[in-house]
Amino acid sequence: MRRSLITAHSGCMNTPENSIQSVLEGLKAGAEIIEVDVRSTIDQVVVLRHDENVSTPFGSSSIQSLTFEELKNYVKNEEIIRLEDVLPYIQDNNRMINLDVKEDSAIHPMIQSIEKYKMRDSVIISGCEKERAGYLKNHYRPYQVLLNANTNAGLQSMEMNYEAFIRETCQDAIAASCCGININYHICREELFEVARKRCLPVLVWTIDEPDAMEKFLNMGVHSITTHEVKTLMELREHLI
Repeated sequence: MRRSLITAHSGCMNTPENSIQSVLEGLKAGAEIIEVDVRSTIDQVVVLRHDENVSTPFGSSSIQSLTFEELKNYVKNEEIIRLEDVLPYIQDNNRMINLDVKEDSAIHPMIQSIEKYKMRDSVIISGCEKERAGYLKNHYRPYQVLLNANTNAGLQSMEMNYEAFIRETCQDAIAASCCGININYHICREELFEVARKRCLPVLVWTIDEPDAMEKFLNMGVHSITTHEVKTLMELREHLI
């Protein structure tokens, strides 16, 4: 049986999303890959943040329209974490980090941060449908980029033509020179996994917190499973080996 890797989702083990605590808990629990969300401020500081907007005294503002100092001043109830704050933890523990890119403006400063720490080989980039994936591979070819399968198309194809969805997803991944396919587990059937495997495309599924679903995809042998419940998945994986 192929041993699936475990990716700790941002906010794993009941920690705050995109926090130092979440990264440390994922590492402590034994995850091979740590996932965080990436955005950039207007002054090119890369921050860990899922949502695009924050509340300010002047209304809602996008992170990319604020400086880092403004962002810190407006967000009082939580700490704003920079990508550079967490990269040393990944480096010191010899793990991988999955950078879920939320906006195109974050790409270049994100790459600069990675290069600063000489961590190119420790990074997987996700959050990329075919256009963003193609851009990344055209401009930053040495980086490993996952294709995010189109969730809406996948859900529609479950009732219509799943074979066409498989074909299109694999073709998009190959055309963009992606290293694999990142897909919502609800739309990942074994047929897709088998076709992708024949095309030398690893399949990574997200986000599974239920033990029954974890066991199903461990048995399938997917490349990685993203979860909040790292310890539960770790225990299941050990029992199946």
